[in-house]
Amino acid sequence: MTSSYRPILARVLAQAEPTTPWRVHHRDPWYMAAPAHHISRRQGWKLHVSATPVSAPQVLERAARVLVAHGCAFKFAATPAIAAEMNAVRAARAQSGKFLTAYPADDGQLRLLAEELDDRTRGLTGPAILTDRRLCPGSLVHYRYGCFARPRELNDEGFYEGRLRAPDGTFVADERNPWFAPPPWAGSPFPRTASASSGRRRGDPVLLARRYLVKEAIRHSNRGGVYRARDERTGDTVLLKEARPHVGAGPDGRDARDWLRHEAEILRRLAPLGITPAVREVFEAGGHVFLAEDLIDGVNLQEWTADRLRTGDRHVRVAEAWNLARELARMIGRLHAEGLVLRDFKPGNVVMTPEGRPVLVDLECAVPTGAPAPVAGTRGFTAPEYLEAAGPDAAPPAPGPEADCFSLGATLLHVTTGISPVLAPDSAPARPTGERLASLMAEAAPGIPALRVLAPLITGLTRDGAGRWTLGRAAEFLRTGERAQPVPSCPTPSLPSADRLLADGLAFLADTMDPSQEYLWPGPAALPYGDPCNVQLGAAGVLAVLDRAVRCGHAAAAPTLRTAAEWLDRRLTAPSRVLPGLYFGRSGAAWALYEAATTLEDAALAERSIAYALNIPLEGANPDVCHGLSGAGLAQLHLWHATGDLRFAERAAQCANGVLRLLHDGPGVEWEAGPDFRAELAGSACYGFGHGVAGNAAFLLAAGRDLDRPDLTDIAVGGGHALCAVAAWRSGSAYWPKGPGRSERPGLNFWCNGTSGIGTFLVRLWHETGDERFLEHAEGAARAVRQQRWQIGPGSCHGVAGNAELLLDLHELTGEARHREAAFDLSSCLTVRAARRRGRFLVPDDTLREICASYNVGISGVLDFLLRLTHGGPRSWLVDRPARENHPTPGREAAHGEPRSGTAGTARNR
Repeated sequence: MTSSYRPILARVLAQAEPTTPWRVHHRDPWYMAAPAHHISRRQGWKLHVSATPVSAPQVLERAARVLVAHGCAFKFAATPAIAAEMNAVRAARAQSGKFLTAYPADDGQLRLLAEELDDRTRGLTGPAILTDRRLCPGSLVHYRYGCFARPRELNDEGFYEGRLRAPDGTFVADERNPWFAPPPWAGSPFPRTASASSGRRRGDPVLLARRYLVKEAIRHSNRGGVYRARDERTGDTVLLKEARPHVGAGPDGRDARDWLRHEAEILRRLAPLGITPAVREVFEAGGHVFLAEDLIDGVNLQEWTADRLRTGDRHVRVAEAWNLARELARMIGRLHAEGLVLRDFKPGNVVMTPEGRPVLVDLECAVPTGAPAPVAGTRGFTAPEYLEAAGPDAAPPAPGPEADCFSLGATLLHVTTGISPVLAPDSAPARPTGERLASLMAEAAPGIPALRVLAPLITGLTRDGAGRWTLGRAAEFLRTGERAQPVPSCPTPSLPSADRLLADGLAFLADTMDPSQEYLWPGPAALPYGDPCNVQLGAAGVLAVLDRAVRCGHAAAAPTLRTAAEWLDRRLTAPSRVLPGLYFGRSGAAWALYEAATTLEDAALAERSIAYALNIPLEGANPDVCHGLSGAGLAQLHLWHATGDLRFAERAAQCANGVLRLLHDGPGVEWEAGPDFRAELAGSACYGFGHGVAGNAAFLLAAGRDLDRPDLTDIAVGGGHALCAVAAWRSGSAYWPKGPGRSERPGLNFWCNGTSGIGTFLVRLWHETGDERFLEHAEGAARAVRQQRWQIGPGSCHGVAGNAELLLDLHELTGEARHREAAFDLSSCLTVRAARRRGRFLVPDDTLREICASYNVGISGVLDFLLRLTHGGPRSWLVDRPARENHPTPGREAAHGEPRSGTAGTARNR
């Protein structure tokens, strides 16, 4: 199988000999092709042609001949791997199936191309594209109205968003929802087929097979939905699983429908054992296949574990873990006795009944032992040697019981501790996965009783090669009660020190920087494109870390600092919407650039950064730190202290007044995000630092202190009392919900929304007021983040690095060494997660799979924490200790508009 589809297009162009030269370039994950002088429209109706991995080469060749002949620009998936990924059962529903996109010059050409493309590709296979309307039944050709180019407008959250211009000149978002929803003013280009639909409206009752009345969608995926339904014949509540045609198609042509039928066969075979749901029937509706099975009352093991980690003593009890391990081993043993291998055993595929009985669900990956089958599974839970056997030219492997043994060990690690077994892959030569997991367990076990007891079992089951325990050996361990047995001898790789992580991480930043690109460092693949200049995902956060590194004595980072500062300086003046926030807006960029200019002793650069900061807009309907006025105010306050320029003090006061205006009417201290923010933020108050009360009050506290504004301080103190009032105490640790009335994911220990960010504010409030209640709650927050340090990722926003900063705050403000020692404990969570890439140890991003430079979700925030842990200093992006005696106070005589030299500034708090 070819590794790229580019040769197919090259052959088509060579044979067509177009009169106009064509430009072809690669922009991951696409190849883009257009006539040399093509000018793209802003928006309009466009065509998508779907394909499966088997049909893709023919679809491309036939479609490219049509499009080249008509001089129509198009793009297509670059490789078979990408084509398979976008068609996979877990692919994003709004992108699935879009193998090729054509951009017609007008609607007349669109209609002509649609008919020719349909004719040329008729008989080939491809899934329905959910965002589009299919040209006609069975066609691979679909159409939708949308933007023709990559989005260039920043939305209020700091991400690029496609916007459609309405006839009246207003703009609306080009939303890619998994259903056909063109803007009301975009008339159909195919009037004769515009009304061709089922006549059913979204939300209408659905009766399938004249029997099953759908009551609720449990979840949606690219493969199809999972629904709760009532069997109208029996009155029973059943589970319906759906498989869409051609989704997840493999090289053998089998797709999700075949695997759902296969699952039904497996369930029928295992039903007499009582370890799986019973099958009601398999039927087709509209070309989709449905499996009706018994609905198992209970929660999956992932939820079961989360419930225990949120309540009581926040541990899975030893006896409970031991009994669960015995039941799971027995259940897998019974399945192996039936001559089957699960391949995808994981917490989400086991339901615990109210009686505590585990039941296997989602068995579409189960196959006969030793039978070759396309690789399937879940990274972290499926045996690594089995997943690594996949490849475009590799024969399908034949898994044996040892694959399920690894899955059992990884599952037990997660369900008894909440620890994810996912490890970012090493480059060759890779360390054995079993050794890396053994290191992780050795670090985590002292604080987790259930893991200490089950460590011998989990270590044995996740070993590499012939040393892996069989299921019989595991059952013997559980039967004989070897609870005091030491962990089996398993070599563990040496862990990198903090100094090694720092040196390797800074070298990675130097090597991956590319000033010729739109993004100085590539962003995380899992997130949409954002402002390339900001702190959250762009260059400013990395620049600030490089600046801190140079000031801490890492001289090798100085050339990278210079290059990054010059790049950001150029980009800040390029045309773009400027948002005020500290992390997603440009306030953090101005802050970081000024500090870098000071370190580099570049007065002219410092002057430009000051001018830029003075032009950041300070309006908006969002008061928060990440996106809004509190974040902008912190930057203006900092720059006043750093420069002595009174204009920054006045602008900080303007931000504070704006935050006050946005206070929610009524008792208490609450804010609401503006109406243009996504549902996660819009119209609901939050308690955390990044998006809620803690961050807004922290800004008002600093502004009230430095601007001599008691009214601001009073609001901050009120916010502190409000946060203390809603804290939940468990075993000496303090936890907070996400916000008032917010019950989802309670007990979050994150900086942006949760315990660690609230503690960040409360310890500062104690330091300013002396009120011991605030310190008590900050200490409670610190105990909470220590308690759950193994259950979160590495990053600053949602992970260990950000949480550990709270411990350094407590050390700095109380002087107690125990808090710094606790921060060192948390750093071990980073070292055991580090992947070795070309000889360097690098901490992965929040996905635990990839390495990226970004500050709040990637390696730069981790490096910032390690620099502070190793060298000391203030916390980044806060204004804690201004040297106010050197600065004029608003209302007193000052030289307006006379900033200090770019090398001046006594308060170097970043």
